[in-house]
Amino acid sequence: MKKLVVLLLLSALWSCDDILLGEESANTPLANFESVWNEFDAKYGLFESKGIDWDSVYTVYRPQAERLSSDAELYSLLTEMLVGLNDSHVALLPTEESGFEFFQSGALGKLDSMTDFSLEIIKENYLTNHEFADPFFTYGILESNIGYIHIEGFSDLPKFLDEPMSDVLNALEGTDGIIVDVRGGYGGEDLAGQFLGGRFASSSQPYMKSRVRNGPNPNDFTSFETWNLIPTGDFQYTKPIVVLTHRFTISARETFCLAMKVLPQVTFIGDTTAGAFSNQINREMPNGWGYSLSIGQWVDANNQSYEGVGLVPDILIENEKEDLLNGVDEALERALDQLAL
Repeated sequence: MKKLVVLLLLSALWSCDDILLGEESANTPLANFESVWNEFDAKYGLFESKGIDWDSVYTVYRPQAERLSSDAELYSLLTEMLVGLNDSHVALLPTEESGFEFFQSGALGKLDSMTDFSLEIIKENYLTNHEFADPFFTYGILESNIGYIHIEGFSDLPKFLDEPMSDVLNALEGTDGIIVDVRGGYGGEDLAGQFLGGRFASSSQPYMKSRVRNGPNPNDFTSFETWNLIPTGDFQYTKPIVVLTHRFTISARETFCLAMKVLPQVTFIGDTTAGAFSNQINREMPNGWGYSLSIGQWVDANNQSYEGVGLVPDILIENEKEDLLNGVDEALERALDQLAL
């Protein structure tokens, strides 16, 4: 069974949108299969990006769905079908009384628990002092006069982040560099990442484009919206920065990384991110099970998609569980070395 941290992560993503109900359908295994397949056919935004022929998927699984006779068989069929999307924003949440496990596609679906990061270890073993700025920021000073910021989430809008982020950067203004840690935590609002990235930008530049599926054909989309990284706040911190990532860095945390990638003073260290950038919506099947799906295409300023792939760091460091148990964060230590250069 997935460990609690994975459920909390996806529960936070799930809460971004209310579950929306379609027209009432018969509650049979076949009707439930049809409900899910049809909703993906109408709304899913990544068939083109991932090179998936959804009609061919139907040809494979519809005959099997006709023979379904139990919820257990339905669960097995749906998870087998959805795992092929390789999308960590695609999930299946059976009702508690069904007894079936939460299912997640993509990179996060292959991980049992988060064993490569612990904020408590950083606070206890690395920070000479640490503070918390509500709602998301743990910050302090590391050795060699290096600042540290851990961003727990991106779920608030910029107007709620301006004052706390100013408190953080005012406290760290005299440091020689900063480590921005987006490991752990959860996703949220792309606008939050855009605003926070702007605290490190000296000029305006594009970093991302997004569009949403809006028609019956897989290539029916709205026009691309360009996202620009614009300097924000009273001042911008432009000294050297390392951004720490890992496989649980997902969604708005990843679009924040896209923003930080265009800054010349930023180096990425850690593990590859989850590879789930698009907005998602949540739906409910006739039997009461919930599920989620990605509804658009989110790409960088050069139209490069990282869906299902993730962002590979400049310096790849995969923390080991054994090291963390001994109080060692290898990626953080490599970041300190990088900023000492």
